[in-house]
Amino acid sequence: MIMPMQTTSTIRAIAHALPATTLTYEMLVERFGEKHTASIYKMSGIRDRRVVAPGQCASDLAAAAARRLLAHREIDPTSVDALIFASQTPDYRIPATACKLQADLGLPERCATFDINQACTSFLFGALTAHSMIVAGTARRVLLLNGDALTTLINPNDRGLVTLQGDGAAAALFEPSSVDDGGIEFIETGISGKDFDRLLVPAGGSRQPATPATRVEETDASGCVRNQEQIFMDGPAIFHFSLYKVKDFLKEMLQRRRLTVSDFDLILFHQANKMMVDLLYKGLEVPLEKRFYYLERVGNSSGASLPSLLAQAWREGRVRPNSRTLLCSFGGGLSWGAVSLRWPADADAAVPGDVDVRV
Repeated sequence: MIMPMQTTSTIRAIAHALPATTLTYEMLVERFGEKHTASIYKMSGIRDRRVVAPGQCASDLAAAAARRLLAHREIDPTSVDALIFASQTPDYRIPATACKLQADLGLPERCATFDINQACTSFLFGALTAHSMIVAGTARRVLLLNGDALTTLINPNDRGLVTLQGDGAAAALFEPSSVDDGGIEFIETGISGKDFDRLLVPAGGSRQPATPATRVEETDASGCVRNQEQIFMDGPAIFHFSLYKVKDFLKEMLQRRRLTVSDFDLILFHQANKMMVDLLYKGLEVPLEKRFYYLERVGNSSGASLPSLLAQAWREGRVRPNSRTLLCSFGGGLSWGAVSLRWPADADAAVPGDVDVRV
């Protein structure tokens, strides 16, 4: 999908939140052994990862990020026109978790409130939705919350996913902006639905309801343990997709729009793992000064990864007013996408403060 631009929107503020509990490298050495843990760390660049505590949900992290954002910008919650919660780990099957968040955050009853689920690419699909609402004139202030707690869907003995995955959340506030002042320049997304089963939880939904049989653990050829109600990932297929499909998509998109890497001040990728991100940077010939990472101490937080990366880049001064940022994400679906932002001269999206959330 290619978004035609007439008016535009921008991200006025962005914040992220992490669970306070850390699953450390040393803990994984005890579980999986030094050799395997060291090998995964060398490939992934992830030493520690943040994980939700018992009883803690992705929505708790998202609410914390949203409260920090609203308080820092002194925004009246009743002025928010729409709330989008993007997650693969909702609180309940029914109703939408956004309904509970609307009440918890004190947003008005007239606020358009709903969930979306598009795996690791959910920030881009959420941004597309928020931007479209603003451009259409149906909202002036949209709060996009991304939160995932995928560690709750991973078998603790799945040595392929436990070593990579972390939990987290982010909140982004979208508001109108004139094209001349800056904001979202374009958003493009894509889906290869025929490959949906390369990354999924096979059982527990309507297609295959949960039964005692779906909770039986099995060990695959690589030594990963899981049952059918936990996440399955075809690692080689996902790696191939990310490296070739995503790289080709970005090259074609930039060429079609008559842009090059030199037109951007910073290029941010979904923090799947460092090897994958490095290969994408290398394939696009992105110089070191235009790269940024945020995964060694937090892990891959799925749909919250990209907005958390952007929030941290603002906090560390890597994003500035009048600069231009390209963000790209990819993952389950299989899905991919990119958004280009030219930040307004008065942009100050960083939200300071403690990002740790305790039960």
